[in-house]
Amino acid sequence: MARLPEEIKGEGWEEQENLYGRYYRIQQECPTEIVLEYPGPDLILRHLSLVYGIGPKTAESLRENGFGTLEQLCAHPKWGRAAQEICSLIKKKNLDRLKRYGAKEEELVGFFPRSDLVFLDLETTGLSAVHPVFLVGVFYFVGQIPLIQQFLAEDYEAEKAMLYAVETLLSRFQVAVSYNGRSFDLPYLKGRMQYHGLNWPGFPYQLDLLRQTRRYFKGELPDYRLTTAGSHLLAEVREDTISGRDVPERYHCFVQTGDPRWIQEILLHNKEDLLTMAGLVKVISRRVQENRKEWGQDVG
Repeated sequence: MARLPEEIKGEGWEEQENLYGRYYRIQQECPTEIVLEYPGPDLILRHLSLVYGIGPKTAESLRENGFGTLEQLCAHPKWGRAAQEICSLIKKKNLDRLKRYGAKEEELVGFFPRSDLVFLDLETTGLSAVHPVFLVGVFYFVGQIPLIQQFLAEDYEAEKAMLYAVETLLSRFQVAVSYNGRSFDLPYLKGRMQYHGLNWPGFPYQLDLLRQTRRYFKGELPDYRLTTAGSHLLAEVREDTISGRDVPERYHCFVQTGDPRWIQEILLHNKEDLLTMAGLVKVISRRVQENRKEWGQDVG
């Protein structure tokens, strides 16, 4: 296994080893102004359609008649009993039952503290899990400090060691935040771990920001790629100069040549994706709050 050139390594680089081999972990603190503003557990109280039989039109009519929350709906002669049951589930934080009733991802995530969330982004050598994953980037909070960690396999043989380290870290979290992760990142990562005989830690809950972006900014973006969402919704100017489709070829070139320039751009691209996702949480949260006001439900 070729050793990574010293000139690529900088502050935050650590060479790690476990029973499956060696990998690299790159860690850096992020700007402290990154704050996750996602709505808290009160958001779900405004989801009247959790009550079986209440659709959008009925919910709108109920709101017009002063039943803006499930708590207020408890006094309704027809829907009151069912609303009481939903409120009881909310009070008990029975998220599995609420999910079966139709609670949205952003409503369920509101029950979790920030420390239970991990943002996840993969860089892979293909589009299906028959191909190796060589870089796993994560963003999470330790207390008030936002951190990015990147787990890098410097060649194909290092994948298992890298994934074993990722497995250990991810088992600490309850919610995976991603962009199209429900369809790509999480199934891909699970497939590669299973291929190597590792344990997939799984996540009780997910927040796929692609779904939220489509829901709350429908018709406002030319497409729903992460870079597009970042440039339009965050006025973001990214530092990286490559796209996701360039990544596999660049990694192959790095493995073949050992030239650090190939991997440096990939690491930057992965970091920028994670920071964009953190920013999207903020703008999506604000849009949710705006929608709440439009419903006349801003109860403070």
